[in-house]
Amino acid sequence: MKTIYRHEIYEVIGISPMDEDNSCKLSLRSDRTGRMEAEDAFCHDGAGHPLAFLPLGLSDRQTLALIREFDTWYANTGQDLRDWAAEFQLIVRMLLCGYIVANPRYLELDEVIGPTWESIKEVDRERMGAEVEDNRKEVDKAMDDGKEKRLKERLKACYEAYIRQLRQKPAEELIEMASEIAAAKFIYEEVLVEGAFVGYADYLLQFENPLELLRDSWQDNENCDRHEEIDHMLWNMKDKGTGIGEYPMVAQVGEGVQRQGVVMC
Repeated sequence: MKTIYRHEIYEVIGISPMDEDNSCKLSLRSDRTGRMEAEDAFCHDGAGHPLAFLPLGLSDRQTLALIREFDTWYANTGQDLRDWAAEFQLIVRMLLCGYIVANPRYLELDEVIGPTWESIKEVDRERMGAEVEDNRKEVDKAMDDGKEKRLKERLKACYEAYIRQLRQKPAEELIEMASEIAAAKFIYEEVLVEGAFVGYADYLLQFENPLELLRDSWQDNENCDRHEEIDHMLWNMKDKGTGIGEYPMVAQVGEGVQRQGVVMC
């Protein structure tokens, strides 16, 4: 018969009688190396016959997967439930305590344990892979959060310096700079949105004043030829009669003026 020991498949060659301490000695041979070993095992006769159990360090996921396999194996033996129920119950209880059976009476483990053990080992490999991926994502997020924080701090410093410069300028110059000021304010507020442009942090942090770069680029984008857009807007307004009935019309204004005796030029 076969069992699992030290995360490998072993052939159970012999089992000594259970002693007064509920212990027994197992003679095992590794399927992989052929090495012979004698190991102490815990014995239990709660199923009506002595069963030997070896320690098996499994994760919770692997233990659950193995319990499911035992449930399927016993159900498919074709035996009467009354024959194997007590043995199955004890095996599951011991699995939950970290032990695997070496000598079940009502189940031939040799036929199923090998391929199943390989798939059960994969359960933890998948979990470990998922954990590694989760850890990588956490590290990436922490790095991104750090870059985003640095970018926001630099943009804030640049914007505050820009505002201080504006306060030194005369009103006439500020009026001429209205579009630039609006672009700077718009860009500053948009980039501060949490997580909005974190993917560009590396690029923007290359520049001493990323706000100036973004502001000027946005203005260049806004100052492109909008003739077609305006033409489409006007066509749409004319087609829908936009404003009629909502805004004062020339005829209405003229009538009001005439009543007041005022001549319009």
